[in-house]
Amino acid sequence: MSELTNTFGAINYVATQVFRKELGARPDASKVLIIITDGEATDIGDISVANDIIRYIIGIGKHFENKKSQETLNKFASKPVEEFVKILDTFEKLKDLFSELQKKIYVIEGTSKQDLTSFNMELSSSGISAALRGDHGVVVGAVGAKDWAGGFLDLTADLQGDTFVGNDPLTPEARAGYLGYTVTWLPSRGLTALLAAGAPRYQHVGRVLLFQQSGDKRQWSQIQRIDGVQVGSYFGGELRGGRAAADRSPLFYGELRGGRVFIYERKQLGFEVVSELQGDPGYPLGRFGAAIAALADINGDRLMDVAVGAPLEEGGAVYIFNGQPGGLSPRPSQRIEGTQVFPGIRWFGRSIHGVKDLGGDGLADVAVGAEGQVIVLSSRPVVDVVTRMSFSPAEIPVHEVECSHSSSGKKKEGVNITACFQGKPLMPQFQGPLVTNLTYTLQLDGHRTRSRGLFPGGRRELNGNIAVTNVESCIALRFHFPVCIQDLISPINVSLNFSLWEEEGTPRDPRTQGRDIRPILRPAPHSETKEIPFEKNCGEDKKCEANLRLSFSPARSTALRLTPSASLALELTLSNSAEDAYWVRLSLGFPCGLSFRKVEMLKPHSQLPLSCEELPEEPQLLTRGLSCNVSSPIFKAGSSVVIQVMFHTLLNSSWGDSVKLHANVSCDNEHSGLLEDNSATTSVPVLYPINILTEDQDSSTLYISFTPKGTKVHHVRHIYQVKIQPFVRDHNVPALEALVGVPAPQSEGPITHSWNVQMEPPVNCSIENLERPPNVAEQPCLPGAQFRCPVAFQREILVQVTGTVELVGEIKASSMISLCTSLSVSFNSSRHFHLHGSNASLAQVVLKVDVIYEKDMLYLYVLSGTGGLLLLLLIFLALYKVGFFKRNLKEKMEASADAANGIPGEGPGQVASEEEARDPSCVDLLPKEEALEGGGTD
Repeated sequence: MSELTNTFGAINYVATQVFRKELGARPDASKVLIIITDGEATDIGDISVANDIIRYIIGIGKHFENKKSQETLNKFASKPVEEFVKILDTFEKLKDLFSELQKKIYVIEGTSKQDLTSFNMELSSSGISAALRGDHGVVVGAVGAKDWAGGFLDLTADLQGDTFVGNDPLTPEARAGYLGYTVTWLPSRGLTALLAAGAPRYQHVGRVLLFQQSGDKRQWSQIQRIDGVQVGSYFGGELRGGRAAADRSPLFYGELRGGRVFIYERKQLGFEVVSELQGDPGYPLGRFGAAIAALADINGDRLMDVAVGAPLEEGGAVYIFNGQPGGLSPRPSQRIEGTQVFPGIRWFGRSIHGVKDLGGDGLADVAVGAEGQVIVLSSRPVVDVVTRMSFSPAEIPVHEVECSHSSSGKKKEGVNITACFQGKPLMPQFQGPLVTNLTYTLQLDGHRTRSRGLFPGGRRELNGNIAVTNVESCIALRFHFPVCIQDLISPINVSLNFSLWEEEGTPRDPRTQGRDIRPILRPAPHSETKEIPFEKNCGEDKKCEANLRLSFSPARSTALRLTPSASLALELTLSNSAEDAYWVRLSLGFPCGLSFRKVEMLKPHSQLPLSCEELPEEPQLLTRGLSCNVSSPIFKAGSSVVIQVMFHTLLNSSWGDSVKLHANVSCDNEHSGLLEDNSATTSVPVLYPINILTEDQDSSTLYISFTPKGTKVHHVRHIYQVKIQPFVRDHNVPALEALVGVPAPQSEGPITHSWNVQMEPPVNCSIENLERPPNVAEQPCLPGAQFRCPVAFQREILVQVTGTVELVGEIKASSMISLCTSLSVSFNSSRHFHLHGSNASLAQVVLKVDVIYEKDMLYLYVLSGTGGLLLLLLIFLALYKVGFFKRNLKEKMEASADAANGIPGEGPGQVASEEEARDPSCVDLLPKEEALEGGGTD
């Protein structure tokens, strides 16, 4: 599209090729150029050749919303640019702008008079359009009359005289309207004649005027005006009359389609638009509707058809719209592209005519104008093919499809099909033979994924060709059945589809036209469908009567607990005590708070087919529905099954005290008098959750101790936090009660204790003593007394259990005592339950009491220390007496050890020498010791 905005090129073309003397431009006339654009110029160039031309430029659209884009238009406009540059956001505003521009630029020589008649008939362009009718004469358009306001001339029978008919009254708005650009006769009643004349440039949106001629053909009167809606659409540029009038706007733009054709129909108050015709999308400049032609009946339905040209859809195209009762079909039956006829053709569809038989075959042909040539399109005869199918046998025997047949001796014969074709011509005026070559397709159970019948070779489809004339032609076929068909109720569907068999690679010779024309099929569904039923085995009367019974099984869910993962399971028992039941349907109604999860057939019938689907929810109803097919299609006589249905719960729904479910079963062959036991209802109580969480706090007293000389009284606190969260949609929270357990009084020992309960807000609590079982030693935290305190509902509650523990007796022995308190929150309601169990609302705090017995042990410590020192002194004296601290004793002990190990020649002297070598500090001491002790060894 970017290549279409050639603003420089367009200005140069007008300046050099349009404003030329040989084309009628006067040298001394003022020249005015109006440029309308919706985008910036994509080409470059120089417009100096247009300096003597007054240039207005109008930018339209969102592209010129910013100042920078608007300034790009200044170089094309005359000076000052403030007067010659206009910015509009829509094309519709051009109408008001052009009225303003008329006052500035219509000051042209000889046309400035206020009576608008300076040019009367001099530039009338009479004959630009013409309408001929044998009983009314000839009318020709004169668009340039009355300063291009236009009109038409009613010629006399000898074409020597005429009567001018134009705008009445002639107003300034009618100027340059081009009335008479197209004229056409319309069907009328009686002696009066009705004529439509188009003025495509009226107020830049276009107008169509309807004129009526009196019975004596002397007076014309204007009876109706029809205005266009889009600026520049050229509404009224082409008109055709018939049973319904057609008006076109070839420059109409919308939805990427260029051009539009409006169909008008005569009503009591005048002509009214009844439909619109449009071309294919993707051609915004295609000029659909540049030519319109009413055709003879080309499809054999005895209704008028219409051809519409679109010469700028690439090389051009022609659309064929078939007639239908009340008007024209909005969809084209055919689109003929010019390039398909002749490669390189241009403007194909610029003009169309389709009434005459040009080939001599009795059929109307269509002449289409193009650039430099005329193309004749030949019509083809239309044939209606009538089909007929029959089957033998008429019903499918049960033994052909039963699974037990595989072991029987009966032979499967299948079903024989006879398909017949006969051609009936719809255009009796056609002169020539009619032989229709068809290709057909036979299909079995086409609506199913798996067919229950098969043609030879295991195929579900069979294709073939046949030549059809006006004499009926038939073909015989056969199909068989696979083993074990489950659906024995619904008949087998047999469909026959056919179409023209166009042989490829055989181009037609134009010289054989009229003698060898292949017909086409009537535009209607080219198919036929029939059904072959299965034989019913229901006894001698051939009538099956079932007796169904339905009931809820009480063994499943006894209550519905509303938890996040809650589910409800129900069991239904279905039985049939009579003959086979066909198409058994089970419906189940349940509250909106339940969501269907799954359904299954319980053993021993788990292999029977069962399928369910949830019905669409209806907002105005408080219940939902489930529909199930049971053992489709046959629920055999004497059968009994158990069906389990499971639901999820939707916690954001409204719940009552119970969930009510209603089930109903039906089939196609149960007598109305046996329906009493076909329904069942059950009610499941609903339990609402309460989330109670009780926790002890870290600030609770967990340990105290008593000594003979220590504190005699301890005050302790056990603090509990209770969090309560009811169900969000439960508006009836039950009364809550806090149960505080405290230890039993000590009957023995030096310790006594007492307890009290404090709550915020304060409440009155009652206390009761509890009987302790005999095995109390095994349960040290079993409470001996219990406080009962009513609890007002709050999200969080703090409960403080205070106690006084006192030493009242003499400590005779050490001991450790455990004192336990506990808190639980309970409620008495049959509609509620603890969400996480009652244990979540129970908490305990254990207080360890350490009783320490102390004695006076100072004298014992003194005696023990003295005895130890004496024992150490006695040991030292004993070692000294035996010479443990003398050196020769040590050497003798070492020598005795060496002799015992058998090492000769070594004595104390050598040992001493070695020791001296090892320990230099001993050198000065050894001789002194030897002298004192008397020398060496013997």
